Amino acid sequence: MKKRHLILLVVTVLLLSLSLSAYAKVKVEFWHGLGGHTGSHILQQFIDDFNASQDEVEVVAVYQGNYDDTLNKYRLAVQAGTPPHLVHVYEIGTRLMIDLDSSVSLQPFLDRGDLELDYMVENVLSYYTIDGQLYSMPFNTSNPIIYYNKDMFREAGLDPEKPPVTFEEFREYAKLMTGDGKYGFGNYAYGWYFEQLMAVQNAEYVNNGNGRLGTATEATFNSEAGVRILQWFADMMADGSYLHTGRDSGALRSAFVSGNVGMRLGSTGGLASTMADIGDRFEMGVAFLPVPEGMERGGVIIGGGSIWMAKGHPEEEIEAAWKFLKHLTSPESTAYWHVNTGYFPIDRRAMELDEVKALHEEFPHFRTAIDQLEASQVTPATQGAVIGVFPEARQAVEVAIEQVVLGLATPQEALDEAAAEVTAAIRRYNIQSGN
Repeated sequence: MKKRHLILLVVTVLLLSLSLSAYAKVKVEFWHGLGGHTGSHILQQFIDDFNASQDEVEVVAVYQGNYDDTLNKYRLAVQAGTPPHLVHVYEIGTRLMIDLDSSVSLQPFLDRGDLELDYMVENVLSYYTIDGQLYSMPFNTSNPIIYYNKDMFREAGLDPEKPPVTFEEFREYAKLMTGDGKYGFGNYAYGWYFEQLMAVQNAEYVNNGNGRLGTATEATFNSEAGVRILQWFADMMADGSYLHTGRDSGALRSAFVSGNVGMRLGSTGGLASTMADIGDRFEMGVAFLPVPEGMERGGVIIGGGSIWMAKGHPEEEIEAAWKFLKHLTSPESTAYWHVNTGYFPIDRRAMELDEVKALHEEFPHFRTAIDQLEASQVTPATQGAVIGVFPEARQAVEVAIEQVVLGLATPQEALDEAAAEVTAAIRRYNIQSGN
């Protein structure tokens, strides 16, 4: 009798074990580079909600530091044969990620009809599409806009509903708002803003169609368009209307939200948090980036990051990772991301959801960035450059910006030096990667 009971107990345990395993969720490790409130609260809440919404996939989010840290740790994990299922990489890491040959192209999933691409924002998809292949899923997508202090506009006799449209107009506005310890324009040396101001002029950063028509071999940002940007900075510095905070974005943000800077360039991804920091100190406005007078506007390049799916995992885990990526791009998901941060809803259907409509009605600022992206032409210049040494290129341009605003070099001299440095880095990279 005891033997029979023992057999029944063993059988019951085995059946229970099999039953539980059938319902066990497939774990997906997701490395990301979103720090602060955005990562620890907004992203984590999104993932918690996804995990609770179904019983097939369990996403485990792991913050790996900033974008550079995340990419470097991923490269080490690939070398060790232990990559995560998904990794969040900034947009300028695209060429490097393709050359690593460590990720799964998303094109086969798209080709089987898993996503309705007709609703996706073309400008966003085009950045991550190389040689007809979508390599990664757009995630936190942004572009830069002008943030401005409407109260300072009024005090200077400017119409707060008519922000500057051209470089020349921007400079005049900055001069009018400068005085009594306040500056009309505040900026920090950031290569991304330079890239965007090239794109609004429809000017390419590197040769061969910005590296999209063929492998880039030379930096071209020391062109008339590039010089025009740094001369614009230098002129405002000479006017005394330019507050330069080095490479300290936090110092610039503090100066702006405290009401001491009239205009600044800023990412749409920081729109919600900037408005929260300002509170009722002053009324803030936002506008398209300016373009040199008499020039047709090109557009802006998307910023932010995308999510890549690593090779080397079992098919079941690959499919689980894809399930999360699909969820991430749904209208409801992109609406959540947009409302809580200011990043773009990459699915246009999100614009018809009640929470998005309500946000735009109360705060039209969120709509401005979307309109700017939609108004952008899709050209190699606005798609963005594709090079494997982009982090180094940005640093070289940032040095050039600092040299000019500190009066250590002319715009042409500074950019020629930076372009020579970047060209040499591109050629070394191409030899090492076999491009």
